Amino acid sequence: MSDAFAPCPGESLETLPEWPEWLHGHAIADEAFAAAHDALSALERARIKQAVARMFAAHDPGGPFAYRTAAGFEPDGLSVVRRGPRPFALVAIGPEFASPVRLLAACLPALRAKTPLVAVVRVNAKTPWPAPLVAALELCGVETAFSLSAKNAGRLFSELAATHPRGVVVDCGGAARVGALLPTVPAAPSGSIGVWRSSARSFDLEALAFAQAGSRVTVWGAAGGLPEGMAAGEGDFSDFLATGYEAVFVPRGKVDAALCAASGPELVLGPGMECFWAFAQVTVAAFVQMRTAYAARPQRTGRGI
Repeated sequence: MSDAFAPCPGESLETLPEWPEWLHGHAIADEAFAAAHDALSALERARIKQAVARMFAAHDPGGPFAYRTAAGFEPDGLSVVRRGPRPFALVAIGPEFASPVRLLAACLPALRAKTPLVAVVRVNAKTPWPAPLVAALELCGVETAFSLSAKNAGRLFSELAATHPRGVVVDCGGAARVGALLPTVPAAPSGSIGVWRSSARSFDLEALAFAQAGSRVTVWGAAGGLPEGMAAGEGDFSDFLATGYEAVFVPRGKVDAALCAASGPELVLGPGMECFWAFAQVTVAAFVQMRTAYAARPQRTGRGI
């Protein structure tokens, strides 16, 4: 019985995964991270740092992460659970992906899960990496990023599926292009966002435009003085909630109404959260693997009646 629940053979730091050797030739150079950092203004870097701090706290795993537990149950059962991080996480983005906070929202839960390898793969892009994306990666501690053709991305996913099939891909639009063979968690690269402003000072629309680059933002209520690319909406608050937005930004007094509305979105954000994001399926749990064994305890041989 004890042998059935012994530690996995060869389990040690030496068994941790590594990226394929050929992949390093497609990595972003260290100089690119420094250049991206310098390309952003102090205010833009502060916005990203604030997003990192808030997401880091929001995804607190709440205690020891990797563990092994054993428990008995009647009449003669025994179970053992092994819980720990998946071997790697790949965040796959496409060439249109532009939002630094969505990139952080895809990466931070994996970091909080203590995933040994975390990297971002930009698939089939013909243009340089946007500076806000590279700066966001540097500021959150993910300094491994690759630019791959669809063919090489498919090769990478295939090789990783063969060697470490328990890894996970966060698909922000890049994996769908090549058909990832690994467990995949969806994360929208952009979307439709609604903002309900009770006054011109309700939300920092410039910060929102920076954070949600690539998304369609419509501002309702006090809709004057909009940044370029944002549209004005018309109607009352019920019309606003029924529009079908991916997420809404509303004043504090309307958060409960938006959260409880039958037609409301999955994500509701209040003032001050312009540079925050959370994907419903990209949580710490998505980067956890759990394995369970069940057995019957040996019966003692006794004397009959």
